[in-house]
Amino acid sequence: MLRSVQSKILPGFKCIVTRCTALEHISISSSAVYRADMLSLLSNGVRLCKRLVTLRCPPLDLAAWEHLSNLPTLLTVAISGEVLCPLNRNNYIFAPFVNVTVLTFHVDTVAYITAVLRHSEFPSLKEFEMHARAFPWTAAEQLFRSLSQCKACQTVQRIAMGSYFLGDQEPSLVGDSFTAVTHLLCFTQLQTLRLNFHCSIFLDNNLLLDAMSCWPHIRSLNLVGLRNTPIVTFCGLFTALRLCPHLHTLGISIDAVNIDIDPTAESFQHTTLQTLDLTKSRVADAKAVARIISSMLPCVDRISRLPYGDDLPRAWNTVNRHLKSFKSSLAPCRDITGTPSENT
Repeated sequence: MLRSVQSKILPGFKCIVTRCTALEHISISSSAVYRADMLSLLSNGVRLCKRLVTLRCPPLDLAAWEHLSNLPTLLTVAISGEVLCPLNRNNYIFAPFVNVTVLTFHVDTVAYITAVLRHSEFPSLKEFEMHARAFPWTAAEQLFRSLSQCKACQTVQRIAMGSYFLGDQEPSLVGDSFTAVTHLLCFTQLQTLRLNFHCSIFLDNNLLLDAMSCWPHIRSLNLVGLRNTPIVTFCGLFTALRLCPHLHTLGISIDAVNIDIDPTAESFQHTTLQTLDLTKSRVADAKAVARIISSMLPCVDRISRLPYGDDLPRAWNTVNRHLKSFKSSLAPCRDITGTPSENT
């Protein structure tokens, strides 16, 4: 009995699922160019499947989503491709996706993602990932609000979200900072958070402290905004780090010019943090910054750019040279990667 199918959308797809309604795994390529009628064929075929466990395919229509919400076997949904069937109606509510643990979107319009989240509940969701074409910050606020209200606050462990440009598309997520982090404070089991948006993500000392208080299990935190103006200070950073003993990877913008901490007067050390990216931040005194990192983050051997590692701004290369000098006189912790920025 056929339980898995992997292909492009073809006229025979509906015939396959008609004869094999026990299909558990469907993977339809999103790299091809599809017409709206072909995607309609896909949605109709998906509605015939009663035992789906894994579904990876281009965007579906409203009826297909309604069908999926009633499948207790469904665990993973990954939607990728151009949206040709927008979910425009506002008067629909899906049944809870009771056992879906992984939900992923790589699409061209954030409105499609928001529509699914706004009308759904995912009480078992553990991983959420989305990437969409750059969109207005008001749409970003709606997206984050919908995510926070889909009954997954006690289960989600990983969130990765970002936007991208196509060709000469003008940045539309700039000018205003949006409060993405505030909407995510409800996810108390969060272990990994990665935000990479073409806008400024608001984060100050108080909000960072609130976040670390709400995310006691956080292990990896990376917040990248296109034009962030650093508000978090070194003092605020280390105050927050006291609340997250499991954090091993951190990437944020920080005010590394106006230093407000004296490492010689501090006894605190965060010994779990290994990978640190501050490269979106300006540096005035590279040696002073290196001394703070060396003294209070003993397992950070160098600053590196997340997620790619190298090609650092000159100022952070200078910080790394000082770090190496400071570390050479101490017992090594581990060989780890770190982060970058600019200025000397």
